[in-house]
Amino acid sequence: MSDDLVMVERWTTMNRVHKKIEARIEGDLRRHVGLGAREFSALGALRRGTWAGKGSLYLGDLAAVVGLSQSATSRLVARLQDRGLITIRTSSDDRRSIEIELTAVAHDTLRIGTPVLHRAVTGAVRQMAAEDTDGELLRYLWGEPSDTDASPERCG
Repeated sequence: MSDDLVMVERWTTMNRVHKKIEARIEGDLRRHVGLGAREFSALGALRRGTWAGKGSLYLGDLAAVVGLSQSATSRLVARLQDRGLITIRTSSDDRRSIEIELTAVAHDTLRIGTPVLHRAVTGAVRQMAAEDTDGELLRYLWGEPSDTDASPERCG
């Protein structure tokens, strides 16, 4: 099989693996903390921004991190605010922007949900290993050395 076909096959496998893991995360988070993967990811991004010393994150920053459009991120923010997980305020630096901060409830949700997220990912990867999913991809997910050289010369 040519290198190009191998790359396409690996991408197809990686996409399938991603969908399986995402479905597991979605279901487990909804059952245990009542949030979907996007909402939980947004809370995590906001927490990481605060821990990195950035203070509040702006709506555009959050949209870029969670991979949503500005309008979809606005709807996500409204849902999080309605649930008491975030507060928003007009930015003192730029009156056209809003700043977003986590509430104590969000910090509790993250504390409870983070182990759920980790178990969901680990469980999904273990299940795929039992199903004999692409071994090299699974080694990558486990952080083990790869069988192939992923140097820039080989990839490009």
